[in-house]
Amino acid sequence: MSLLSLDISRCVRTTNKFSTCEKCVDVCPVETIKISNNLPSFVPNDCVGCGGCLAACPDVAYKLDDFSPINFTFSFLEKGLSVVSCKEEIPCLAALSTEEILSLVLLSQEKITFDKAHCAECPIAKPNVQLIEERIEEVNFLLEAMEVEKSVSFEVINHEEKTEETVSDRRAFFAKASLSEAAKAKQKFENKVESLDEILKEHSATIDDIQSIRQKVVPDRRKLLQMAMKRAGVPSQYHTIEADDISFISQKVIDEESCTNCQMCYRICPTGALSSDKYGGFIDFDAINCIKCQSCHDVCEPNSLTIKKTFNLEQIFKPKREKLIAFSVKRCDECGMPFVHRGGEVMCDRCRVEEEEAHALWGIK
Repeated sequence: MSLLSLDISRCVRTTNKFSTCEKCVDVCPVETIKISNNLPSFVPNDCVGCGGCLAACPDVAYKLDDFSPINFTFSFLEKGLSVVSCKEEIPCLAALSTEEILSLVLLSQEKITFDKAHCAECPIAKPNVQLIEERIEEVNFLLEAMEVEKSVSFEVINHEEKTEETVSDRRAFFAKASLSEAAKAKQKFENKVESLDEILKEHSATIDDIQSIRQKVVPDRRKLLQMAMKRAGVPSQYHTIEADDISFISQKVIDEESCTNCQMCYRICPTGALSSDKYGGFIDFDAINCIKCQSCHDVCEPNSLTIKKTFNLEQIFKPKREKLIAFSVKRCDECGMPFVHRGGEVMCDRCRVEEEEAHALWGIK
């Protein structure tokens, strides 16, 4: 049984108590993932290790001890395979996200087929098959919009794993073994034991997690997609699609009238897609770094920040930073420090508060 773990520093609910993200909960076929104290929790022994939560999590906070989507992709390509099957190197087809499937298709020289032959006998097939079908449909739509003459199918292949010849000679076995392999075997055993735990595993942020949260990190799957896009070729035109037709990236707009420049949207962004300077004089947006986790929208009280209704595929082919809004930065007449001026007296918020407190003490209205 695979051991599921959660890097709490990558979960958007850790940094944002207003986050509404429950994607891992929604896709878990055995319903073991719950939200407890605003953070995901699960019973290790109930987890079937399908990897659906890995693919669903926008910031890839989940991990399986015996499966990595990135390693799988490179191994698949290196072997020149064309069939993705749960019988070979992948726990379930649902363990691959839309981005990873798209990257696999773009990087492969072969036509990619997902084998659904084993889904009929699988106890978790019903919810996971729907996920796989939705992701494949999205990938094929995007390939067509990108003018890439490739596609991926989901059909019965009855693919079987290619097994290596069994080593029967005891001496040959020990000659092949090494200390590093023994250490890996020991770790694997410990992981198996931990995965049998029947107690609800809850999570909380530690000091180390807080340090990790401060690092704006783009998931490896996005880096893989950027590499794959270089193989796609430039289309005759950059098509614009509906925002709902692409699940893992977005473009954004800000309403200048209602935005209060509270700075929360870019402070909360886990990948640095939203950014500013040290004075908070503007808000920039890099669509290629957006993972559509919705955290910035959940924290925006006046709902000034919204997802653009359409998405231009040029942002994937030729990423560029966009300035969503700019503010007037002036030096405070009292302390001389730069601040965002919203009109009226040229005084920063700190000096304004100090003046109000001083007036209260002096009895001046």
